[in-house]
Amino acid sequence: MSNDFTTAQHRRAWLAFTLLLVGSGAIAAPGDAPAVARITDQLVAEAFASNLGLSAVEAGVDQRLAALDVARARFLPVIDLQLRYTRAGGGREIEFPVGDLLNPVYSSLNSLLTAAGQPAPFTPIENQSFRLLREHEQDSVLRLTQPLYDARLVPARRQATFNYDAARYGLAAYRLRLARDVRQAYYRWLAARESVEILAATHELARENERVNESLHRNGKVTRDLVLRAEAERLEVEQQLIRVRATELLARRYVNLLCNAPLERELAAAPVSGADLPQLAARIPRPGAAKLEATAIGQRAELRQLEAGVAAAGESERVAGAAFRPQFSLALDAGTQGGDWDYGDQDPYILASVIVRFNLFSGGADQAGIRAARAHSAELAANRALAEQQVRIEVQQALSDLEVAEASLATAGRRADAASAAFLIVSRKRDLGQVPPAEYLDAQRALTQARLNGNITRFEALAALAQVEYAIGGVEQQP
Repeated sequence: MSNDFTTAQHRRAWLAFTLLLVGSGAIAAPGDAPAVARITDQLVAEAFASNLGLSAVEAGVDQRLAALDVARARFLPVIDLQLRYTRAGGGREIEFPVGDLLNPVYSSLNSLLTAAGQPAPFTPIENQSFRLLREHEQDSVLRLTQPLYDARLVPARRQATFNYDAARYGLAAYRLRLARDVRQAYYRWLAARESVEILAATHELARENERVNESLHRNGKVTRDLVLRAEAERLEVEQQLIRVRATELLARRYVNLLCNAPLERELAAAPVSGADLPQLAARIPRPGAAKLEATAIGQRAELRQLEAGVAAAGESERVAGAAFRPQFSLALDAGTQGGDWDYGDQDPYILASVIVRFNLFSGGADQAGIRAARAHSAELAANRALAEQQVRIEVQQALSDLEVAEASLATAGRRADAASAAFLIVSRKRDLGQVPPAEYLDAQRALTQARLNGNITRFEALAALAQVEYAIGGVEQQP
């Protein structure tokens, strides 16, 4: 073997690779703390505080609450103040023939008085005319309107209440989904980050192996094809590094996007060892798939949201049916009316009215409204039944993925241990010149693939845990 590749140099490269295994969890280091749960909880809390999608959903809940307040307010009286000032020109004139009516009488009376030797006191008068519209007029009125009976009010209030409940359950569902997305996005970033470290360590080994093969080729110990193969191996690792680094960058940006943080913000990397996974999995109860399905049906906010929507649709049908019932209301007007705002003794007035309204014909719009409300209620009921089946499938799929991931962890760990031990043996034989360089490349590639597989499997298990938590409606409610 060439003296360019000394045992000390190889051991330094191997030590760096072994430290990478320990740090990423393939080889459990003593004293590792399960920090991944703490960091993901912090990220979830940050997302709850600033996520833009969550803010939009919260605004929708406030809107539904305001609509409920509007529905409640319709039971209360409405008080309006109306001030009107009018100037009129032209218009009809009313003729009052007071002269034609009284002048013959006055003439007869004057004749009688004159015959009796008395003076005639009555003088003829002219016919009178006056305009129907005043030249200027004010009307100031304070009007109170109170509904006495309206069949729409009670179901409309209940409909608004159910819509508000649906919005609240929708908010809870979004928060649960956001928590899952944040955790899984963070796990993807950790997986990509550790893949970068694995490939970076592999790249250093590949570069060193290429240099050694070139030295061996110069000394006539190996043929040119081994040099080219070592170069191809290095270039393949470099290509993988480019892809994984891009994946790591996008994963980090997506975590920051969910938290509404600057996209280029650095994240704290939590070490994940094999001892952390059982502690995280202990948060999830394992009473069996059937019981977990029942738990999910009882806890999933999406189902409560659809149930509230079905109830709101039923109330909407009652609101539409109320169009065929009469409406009674009380109106009380207190105001003044006159030529000017002088509020004289003759200006004030009070009016009290009972108003009855009954819709006799609307062109079939009321019947169509009832049909539309019934169809909407049937649609939501079908969606509720479908959503329950989807929740059951989600629970079964999440449990299956978790079981597969947990079962794969041990296999992936043994595979990484075997590949690591084989690479160490081949490396030592390589130093002693007992194996060809091609066998060393095969062992190196097998170790890299085993490490990448173990890394992916470990974080797939974490993602499966997050999915199970989401599928059953969260673990915080568990006893």
